[in-house]
Parts: sequence; structure tokens; C-alpha cells
Amino acid sequence: MSLRNSTKAWGSAAKAFHWLTVVLLIAVWVAVALHEDAVKDSPEYIKYILLHKSLGVSLLTLVLARLLWLSSNVTPTPIKMPELQKKAASTVHHLLYVLLLAMPISGIVMTQLAGRQVNVFGLFDLPQLLDVNKELAKEVKEYHEEVFFPVLMLLIVGHIVVAAFHQFVLKDNLIKRMLP
Repeated sequence: MSLRNSTKAWGSAAKAFHWLTVVLLIAVWVAVALHEDAVKDSPEYIKYILLHKSLGVSLLTLVLARLLWLSSNVTPTPIKMPELQKKAASTVHHLLYVLLLAMPISGIVMTQLAGRQVNVFGLFDLPQLLDVNKELAKEVKEYHEEVFFPVLMLLIVGHIVVAAFHQFVLKDNLIKRMLP
């Protein structure tokens, strides 16, 4: 299997980016779930939110690298399907990328507006680019949690359901194209 994409298949790098994104998304969600279940301000509460933020920065970095890789490769020719389905698939993929960027960026912005550092795995802090504005931090937090997250979840569930429909109902081997 080639590292790069061809017009017939996704390359191993694109597949790795896809599945690493899945793994990181799950890790980000587990970290925030553990944070929300912990006693407020306990060591576990703090540990898990710091982990959530570090994983979010990692996700942002991965998605930016993935977009850079995507822009330097051909995209495999889509499987045969009606034009409307192709446009829908393209729209959903674009929206997934937008949300995969919006979630970590809004998390970083929210944290900095609240006057806190974004520390990455205890190794370094992101540069503080924003002045403290706790009211705006609350608004960004609302978008992060109440808009971006549910829309991202909806898109991911839709992505999985449609992929499963293609694989198991239409039997067009769509999923096989992205398997390692």
C-alpha cells in the first residue's frame, strides 16, 4: 500500500490520519467525561481537564496536519452514487473538518479568555494571545459545549450511519476503502 493517495484508493497516511483522529476524539471525550464525574476542584477534576485540553491541542495539531496532507494529495474518485449523495458526502466531510477545528480552537480561546494557561501535557504552555474577558469566555464556552459539540456529534453519528448503510445495505465496500 502506498503512503500517498491515488485516484483509486486512500493511501496509508490518509488512513492513519483518519483512525488517529477517531482515537484522539474518543480520548478527548473520555477525559472530559472523567472530569465532569470528578469532585469539583479535586486533583482528579483538575488532572482530567488538563488532559482534555492537552488532547484537544493534539487533535487540533493532527487535524491541521491532516488538512495539509489532504491538500498535497489527490482524492480518490468517489464510488458510484447519485450526484446529490456525492454533494451531501462532500458537505458533511467539510463540516466535520470545520467542527474538528472549531472545538479545540474554541476550547483554547475560552481558556485564555478566562485567564488560564493552556498547558500541553506538562511540557509547555501555549502563548497567551488573548486578554482576559470572563464574560466573553462564558459565551465561547456556551458555543463550545452547546453548539459545536452537539453538531460534531450529529455529523459523526451521521457519518458512521451512512458508512454502515453503504457497507451493509448497498454492499458497495465503502468502508473497506478506509480500513488499514
